[in-house]
Amino acid sequence: MRVLAVDPARWVLVLFGLLCLFGQHVFIHHLGGAGLDLPFNAITWLFIGAMLAAGAFALQPVLVTSGFWWYLLLGAAMLWLPFFYAHAEPTRMQALPRLLGLSGGVLFYLVLQQCRFNASQRRRLLCLLLGLATVQMLFGLVQFFALPADNWFRFNTRVRLPYGIFMQRNVMSSFAGSGVLLALYLLVVVRAGRARWLMWLWCVSVAVMGIVLVLLLQSRAGLFSLLAGLLLLFPVCWLRLITRPQRWLLLAMVIFGLSIGLVVLLQSDLPRRMLEVYGELGVRYEIWATTLGVIVNHFWLGVGYGGFEPAYYAEAARLLITTGTVPQMPDGLHHPHNEVLLWLAEGGAVTLLAWLFWAWGLYFLLRHLPWSERLALVALCLPLLGHLMSEYPFGHSSVHWLWLLVVLWFFDSEHGRGRIRYRFPVWPGRSLLLLAGFGTMLYMASGLQTGYQLTHFERERFSDNTRLTAVWNPWFWQDRRELYQHSAVLAAALAAGDEERLKAYLAWSTPVIARLPRGSLLHNHLVALLALGREQDAQALAGRLRLEYPHDRQFSVEALENVKTKLAAGEAPRVYRQLTQPVGSATYYQNWYFD
Repeated sequence: MRVLAVDPARWVLVLFGLLCLFGQHVFIHHLGGAGLDLPFNAITWLFIGAMLAAGAFALQPVLVTSGFWWYLLLGAAMLWLPFFYAHAEPTRMQALPRLLGLSGGVLFYLVLQQCRFNASQRRRLLCLLLGLATVQMLFGLVQFFALPADNWFRFNTRVRLPYGIFMQRNVMSSFAGSGVLLALYLLVVVRAGRARWLMWLWCVSVAVMGIVLVLLLQSRAGLFSLLAGLLLLFPVCWLRLITRPQRWLLLAMVIFGLSIGLVVLLQSDLPRRMLEVYGELGVRYEIWATTLGVIVNHFWLGVGYGGFEPAYYAEAARLLITTGTVPQMPDGLHHPHNEVLLWLAEGGAVTLLAWLFWAWGLYFLLRHLPWSERLALVALCLPLLGHLMSEYPFGHSSVHWLWLLVVLWFFDSEHGRGRIRYRFPVWPGRSLLLLAGFGTMLYMASGLQTGYQLTHFERERFSDNTRLTAVWNPWFWQDRRELYQHSAVLAAALAAGDEERLKAYLAWSTPVIARLPRGSLLHNHLVALLALGREQDAQALAGRLRLEYPHDRQFSVEALENVKTKLAAGEAPRVYRQLTQPVGSATYYQNWYFD
């Protein structure tokens, strides 16, 4: 057996442990959003970059891969193809972080394979994932039961949805469900020797906490995928547990967790949401139906990476004209609440082939597993894959993507059939990993500093302009930073009646609203048009927006007349400086989010 203390791969394991037990739980105030707009995702990728760099020294002249990894790689390569389509040029850069995150995950999977961990070390990685889930669950329970109304986290105790670090209840729910199923799986696969009872206590506690949280969070995707996962995993656990008391203790634990969760739910102020949450699909049905219309109309090439938002609202306007039915859809919809539909709408037929290729790769992996391990793998992936069909989990939480990769790698490595080995010179691979690792670390570290500056700039009511020049990474939160700068230019131009600066603002905003049609940007654009006397252009744009955003009153005839009246009286109309309005259960920024 290899000794971990003298193996270069030990640093990958140590860094993974630091991420799971400490790094992923660092809370930094932010302005909402998705992806790298959320600091905890930047921290996740900071550690992944460090693991890529550390993994460079675990490379050997014989490269170890698997058939499943090749499916991952070729599927990811296929998803890169639409990035180079000519019609995607105006919006493609908005999808670049998503594609880089996908590629970074495939590279991280390869690094784990090169570490050549033994069975005990592979189980240790799963235990570290369970440690990550444990801390987040404790965080969620403290939020629900212990935090006062005025707390440093600015958790909204009136909403009382314990979302942990994720700031979104559905993301927390799928994560907690994944933790429950992993705890049950580790309960029967880890042989802890004399500390067996401690392992049992840990897994039982995590399973109970997770079930309680999933019930409190009232997420359909989280609850249904957890129940389906339990049905798949229970036969595996029941057969592998040796004694009858262990089996009945397992059953009692699940029933106890469900009972506690239901009691707390009924005693709290949350039951009023139960029927509306679990009874109907609501606006999601309309979003999916409209998105399918986008897919059908652009099946072969898609609308272009990054182009979902404008294409969706154009399709919604077409439906409004043809049917006369006013839709329920929200504003600022940058994803269709289904990650598969997002890729299909933007990338077309190639992305469909890539997803089918991945599905075949998963079948290839399952085919080489014993039947009990097949059930276990599907069960452990269900909360994440189920959430994939109703939300945008991997775009919202990088640790969800990391969790899925580690679980797949574990089963791929645990049953080593289909191992593929290649001889190759070490230095190209090592150079690539070092470059990717240190580049990721540098970008994320400088991005965290940029996010800190811009968050405090907005919290301080946009008063300290030195924060805009103090950023280290001009590409991080670029649209948000440019809006801060150009909205200040627009406000000054309106106050001074400066036509040149108004034209400069329009020159910036015209291509931006074409790819990022957010309400704040569109309002400012209309104000600039009216201030320049381009009423015909403003009315034409507002007429289109009334179809695309039928519930947004700032594009109504009355709103435009109000802007014109203020301009005629020499008053400055309102200028928005936020990219998006705060949404979701993460309403903690309500106390310092200003117009």
